[in-house]
Amino acid sequence: EKYQKAIRQPYGMIVLTGPTSCGKSTSLYAAIRAINSPDKNILTIEDPVEYEAEGINQVQIHEKIGLTFAQALRSFFRQDPDIIMLGEMRDLETADIGIKAALTGHLLFTTLHTNDAAGAIVRLVNMGVEPFLISGALTFVG
Repeated sequence: EKYQKAIRQPYGMIVLTGPTSCGKSTSLYAAIRAINSPDKNILTIEDPVEYEAEGINQVQIHEKIGLTFAQALRSFFRQDPDIIMLGEMRDLETADIGIKAALTGHLLFTTLHTNDAAGAIVRLVNMGVEPFLISGALTFVG
């Protein structure tokens, strides 16, 4: 019930946690499909794109040519997104841009490789994200 409410908010950051191949991306796609509508601009940044989704602009990162999660996220703001799915928060630069997106009126879905929800907050702090930014942006972690 809390998750269903969180995915329908107009802004904020939703973080799903768990080890590799536990279903984080599948769960994010299920949420995005549940809230997708023609009036919403939904963009995804992934490595690789895991599922094809109609009506959603999907981008695969390509670090060899400089298209990182952070670079793609920056370019997305020019497209006026309502919802952004960031495949994974891997570094401080990406986390910082993602959190700022959540704080400025965007709904951001992402994943972190941690064992539990509390570990997500610790991981973000260890990356260098200010705790007050995490508390302001985070609407759901699970």
